Amino acid sequence: MAKILVFTATGQVGSALCTELLSLGHMVTGVTRSEAAAGRMIQRGITPVVGDVRHLGDLGPRMSGFDSVFLASSDARDQNVVETGLIECLRAEGAPHVVKLSAQSAGLTPPVSFGVQHCKVEQALKRSGLSHTVLRPTFFQQSLLLMAEDVARKKAITAPMGKGRTAMIDVRDIAAVAALCLVEPGHNGKTYTLTGPAAHGMRDVTEKLTALLGVKVGYTSPPAPLARLVMPFLTGMPRWKTSLLVDLMVAISHGAQEQVTGDVAAVTGDEPRTLDGFLKEHLASFQA
Repeated sequence: MAKILVFTATGQVGSALCTELLSLGHMVTGVTRSEAAAGRMIQRGITPVVGDVRHLGDLGPRMSGFDSVFLASSDARDQNVVETGLIECLRAEGAPHVVKLSAQSAGLTPPVSFGVQHCKVEQALKRSGLSHTVLRPTFFQQSLLLMAEDVARKKAITAPMGKGRTAMIDVRDIAAVAALCLVEPGHNGKTYTLTGPAAHGMRDVTEKLTALLGVKVGYTSPPAPLARLVMPFLTGMPRWKTSLLVDLMVAISHGAQEQVTGDVAAVTGDEPRTLDGFLKEHLASFQA
């Protein structure tokens, strides 16, 4: 039984990872900034550490004594600075094995979107000398749920992805890979690009939803400049973040995430979840 520290334990991947690790019988400690979230973690059998990754003076001493650490943080303009600080602190507190949640876009030449900062963190992790594994997932299948309200209300998806296809992945498959990389030997120095079993475009998604819902769901791909202009107002996200999202979608429109890898199956022994299965499982979210 291993002792695992999970950063961003209440995020999409972090929460799924905690579930996976607990199912395998490991001791899980999760980092969160929220007292309310800490209470929910206790109910799940997770030991909470309430702290802010931007204030390592308080958090640092509580980062020791773990066999391995899942390194992830919320999207931020200075995400590379935050995570590099965590790496330095982890090295000072006992040098555990680190599994870094990166992004497929960090492996592009040159890196784009959120991958620019992730690439800097990957480089810092290599320089640290810590035992580590890097996970580079593609577009999350769960990100389609951000479009569910538009499908339910407007019967449409709008995204500047053109005819681009992405081998999008379910976060539960990322969690399954991360869990094994945290507790099994043999993953030090490895970088895994995690994809689903096939690449799909947004038109594929709307066609599948049309068949499942029994109503026509359309797809519109606006020009990138227009998307940059209106997305902050439509999503409520800050402009710096929506700009990076547009950068990612434009890269996808140019084929950046079409490649399918076998890394999920190579690590877990199981094939990744399909887009069809995900849409069927979450169909109620897309219904009015």
